Amino acid sequence: MKQSFVIIGSMLLALVLGGCASTTIKDMNTYQKVPLHAAEILPSKDALAGEKAKVVVLELIDNKGSAAGELVADAISNELNSTKNVEVVDRELAGRLGKEIELAQAKGRTGYKGQRIADFAITGKITSAGAGKSFTEASSGQDKKGRWHSVAAHCTTNGKIAFSIKVSELPSMNVINTFESEAVVSSTADSEYWRGCRDVSNAEARGIIAAAAELAVRKLKQDLKNQFASVGYVLERLSFEDKNIFKVTIGKFSGAEKDAKVRVMRVTNEINPLTGKKQIERVKVAEGLFTDQIGDKYSFVFVEDPTFAERIKLGDVVMVEYEESFSDMINKIAH
Repeated sequence: MKQSFVIIGSMLLALVLGGCASTTIKDMNTYQKVPLHAAEILPSKDALAGEKAKVVVLELIDNKGSAAGELVADAISNELNSTKNVEVVDRELAGRLGKEIELAQAKGRTGYKGQRIADFAITGKITSAGAGKSFTEASSGQDKKGRWHSVAAHCTTNGKIAFSIKVSELPSMNVINTFESEAVVSSTADSEYWRGCRDVSNAEARGIIAAAAELAVRKLKQDLKNQFASVGYVLERLSFEDKNIFKVTIGKFSGAEKDAKVRVMRVTNEINPLTGKKQIERVKVAEGLFTDQIGDKYSFVFVEDPTFAERIKLGDVVMVEYEESFSDMINKIAH
C-alpha cells in the first residue's frame, strides 16, 4: 500500500509541474512567417481532406469456449467509437478477412486482395477467461466498544480475462502494433443458502466476463487513442523573438485542446537492406503543445525547443498525443 501512495504522489507532482511552457498567444500580429522546406513525402488530397480512418474490429480467437472473443471485440469497438477519431466498420461486412489475415501472418504473406472495407483491422486471441463463485460463511464479532456486528453468508462471483491484440494495416496486412491486457472483477451478494452458493449460470458467467473485458479494454484506452489519434499536417511556421509556432490542420473538431501534446512525424521512403524494397517509415522529429489559437479545422502548435523547430518541414505529420487521466492511472494500479 505504501508503494501505491508513492506512485500516486509522483503522478500528482507530475500533473502539477506539467505545462510550464506558455501556450497563450497575446498578439498573433507580432509573429512573422518563416519559409519552410517541403517534406520528401507530402500528404495526398484525400489525407488533407481529413477523413477519419476506418477500423474493423474482428472477433478474437477464443479456444477457451467462453465466448469472450466477441465480448472483447465489442468492448474495443465501443472504446474506439468513444474517441470519435475513427469510423468503426461493422464486422459483419468483413467476411473472411479475419481468417485471411491470420493465414497471411502465419505464412509470412502480405497483401489483402479482397474488398477494401477498412484502413486497419484489429485481430487477437483470448489467452485466459473464466468465471466462478466462492462462498463466505456468516460471521459475527464484537468491536472495541462492545458492540456486536454480523455479516450474512454471501457469494462472490469472480470473472477474469486476458488477451492480446494486433493492429494490422490494410491492404498490406502489415502488423503495426500489438497490445496485451488483463483484468479481474467480482461482485458479491447475500447467499440464498447457509452452506453454499448456486453454480454460476451461463448468464452470470457472460455478464461477469463482459465486465472484465470492459475493464481490460479500458486499461488500453490511452494506447488505442494514440494508435488512432487525430492526424494533421504542418502548413506554416511563424516566429516572434525566440518563439516558434506552426499552423497545422487539426482543429477543435479533431480534438485540438490548449496545452494538449502533439507529435510531429516525418514520413520517409526507406530501402529495406534485406529485400531491397521500399518501405514507408515514420520518424518523430519534434513535439509541441497546442496554443490557445484553435479554429474549427486548424490550430497553432508551440514548439519550445528551437532545435526541434528547425527540423520541421511543410507537410510533416502532426498527431495528437493523449495522456492517461488521473482516474485511468489509479484504475491500472487498483486492478
